[in-house]
Amino acid sequence: MLSMNNAICHQADICVIGGGMAGMIAAISAARHGARVVLMHDRPVLGGNASSEIRMWIRGAAGRENRETGILQELELENIYRNPTMNYSLWDSVLLQAVMAEKNITLLLNCSCLDCQTAGNRITSVTGWQLNTYAFHTVEAQIFLDCSGDSILAPLCGAAYRVGREGQNDLGESEAPAQADRKTMGNSCLIEARQTDHPCPFTAPEWANVYPDDASMMDKNHDFIGTGVNFWWIELGGEQDTIADTQTLNMELLKIAFGVWDHIKNRGDHGADNWELEWVGFLPGKRESRRYEGDYMLTQQDLSTGRPFPDVVAYGGWTMDNHLPAGFYAPGYSSHHLPVNAPYPIPYRCLYSRNIDNLMFAGRNISASHLAMSSTRVMATCSLMGQAAGAAAALAVEKTCDPRGVYLCHMAELQRRLMEDGCYLPGLVRKPAPTQIDLPSEQLALLQNGWERPHAGVENRILLPAGTRLTITLPAPARRQALRLALDADFSRESISPRKKYQDFAMRAHVFADDPPLQMPAPLLREATLICEMPDGPVSLKLKNHQALLRIPLPDGASRLTLCLESSWGGGDIGLYGCEIMDV
Repeated sequence: MLSMNNAICHQADICVIGGGMAGMIAAISAARHGARVVLMHDRPVLGGNASSEIRMWIRGAAGRENRETGILQELELENIYRNPTMNYSLWDSVLLQAVMAEKNITLLLNCSCLDCQTAGNRITSVTGWQLNTYAFHTVEAQIFLDCSGDSILAPLCGAAYRVGREGQNDLGESEAPAQADRKTMGNSCLIEARQTDHPCPFTAPEWANVYPDDASMMDKNHDFIGTGVNFWWIELGGEQDTIADTQTLNMELLKIAFGVWDHIKNRGDHGADNWELEWVGFLPGKRESRRYEGDYMLTQQDLSTGRPFPDVVAYGGWTMDNHLPAGFYAPGYSSHHLPVNAPYPIPYRCLYSRNIDNLMFAGRNISASHLAMSSTRVMATCSLMGQAAGAAAALAVEKTCDPRGVYLCHMAELQRRLMEDGCYLPGLVRKPAPTQIDLPSEQLALLQNGWERPHAGVENRILLPAGTRLTITLPAPARRQALRLALDADFSRESISPRKKYQDFAMRAHVFADDPPLQMPAPLLREATLICEMPDGPVSLKLKNHQALLRIPLPDGASRLTLCLESSWGGGDIGLYGCEIMDV
C-alpha cells in the first residue's frame, strides 16, 4: 500500500490548485510578480473547459469597449499567431508554452489534490496524487489558491462554502426561487463536427439513446450548420450532485450525445450528409458545484446595477445565463437570461475566504450567489479574476500579510499593478508616467490619458503611418527602466476574421470547409527598431512583435530614444494607446 509519508515535497510561496483558465493565469500572474508557484492540475492539458478535452469557447463581457485584456489577450494573440486554423491541440500547446516560459512555476500535471493539512485557521500543505507516476506530491506554501472549480479544498480545510440556489429572502434577489435548494446548473458534453466533400455515414453505438423526432429530443436547437450551436444543451446534473454523481452523469451524457448525432445523420434531412463526427467530449464541462464564501458575496443586484466597489480587481459583462437545473430534459431553450450592467466590477473581497486566513480562489467558485455566478462563471471573466488573484497572492507574499491584509492595506498598489499589466478596472483610470514624446499635443494627450481601450465612444488611440519615427527624451539617463507600449490589437476583431463567430474569441465549435484562417490584428505593430542614445554611441534594438503590451528593457545610461514604427500586421497604419518610460 502506498503511503503519503513518502510524498515528493515542494516548497513554494503560492500553491495554485487547478490549471483551467483562471488557475493557469493566476499562476502566471503570481510568478511574473516574483512569487515561487506550484501549479497542481488534475488533467494532462491546461485550460479546463477551454482545453481540447472539453472545447468550450471562451466568452466574456458584452460590448467592444469591454473586451478583456491582460494575460488572456496575450494568450489569444499567441494562439492567432501560431494557430490560425484554430487546431485544439495547438491551442493546448500555446497554454503549456505560457506556463513553461515562467521560471518561477513548478507544474504538476495529472496530479489530483486529495488532502490538506491545517493549523488553526491556516492551510499548511496540500497533497496530490499524480496518476502517471504513481506518486504523491506535497506542497507547502504561504498562500493556497483554489481554482479547481469544485472548491476541492473547502471540505478538506473547513472553509465556508455554499451549494445550490439561494431563496429570495436570503439575499433579496428577485429572480431567485422562493425557497433555497441544492439545485445547480449542470455539466455539458459538447460535440464537434467536420465538413467534408463526400457523404459520411454514421452508425451509432448500440448503447446510444434514440431520438426519432425533434420532440423526443426536447425540441433543442440542433441546427449546427446554420447557427453554429456547439450542443451546450446536452446538459445534466442540475438536479443531482455535479460532484458525487459525475461519473453516472458522464455516461448518460454520452448516450445523449451519440443519440443526437444519430438523429442528425439518420433521422430526417438535416443537411449533414457530408458532415462527420470529429470529436465528442468524453470529459463534460462543468458549470457549477461548490462556491466559497468570502468577505463579500456578489449578488444579482450588484450585477444588474453595476454597483461600484473601491476594491475592484476584475469585471464581468456576460448576462446572468442561468441554466435550468433540468438541463436537457427542460423543453426548448434551457437557460434563462437576465441583463447585467456591463461592465460590472468584481471586488477583491470575493476572492479570499472569510474563515481560512491563507485561502484564495478564482474562477466559477468565487464568493457569489448562484445568480451572480451564472454570469461570472464564463471563462474570460474567470481569467481576469485569476490574474487579479495571482497578483494579489504575490503581493501578500511580498508584504508578508494574508490575503485580507492586501484588502486592508495594499489595495491601491494591487490595482496599480493590475492596470500596469494591461488590465482594465471599471471606475479607475490608469496614471501613466509622464513621458516627453515629439508628438502634437492632441496625440500626446490621448497617449497619456490612461485609457488603453476605446471608452465612451472615444477611441483613445493614435494611428501612425508605417515609417513614423518617435523621439522620446528621458529626464535623466535610464536606470532600471523600460519603454512600455500599449498597442492596438483591434478591439472590434473585424480584421482577425470576417466571421462574427470568431471575432468574439477566436475558437471554433465546428470545422467548416470554407473557414478562412485567422489573421493577426491589422493595426497591431509588427516590426520596429528602437535606437537608444548612449554615452558611447547609439545602440539599436530590432523588434518583431505580435503582442498588444510590450515592456522593452532599456540599457542603463540611455538618454534619448528613437522608436521607428516600421510595419503593422495589416500593412496599414499602426495603432498606439500608450507610450511611456516606466521603472522596473
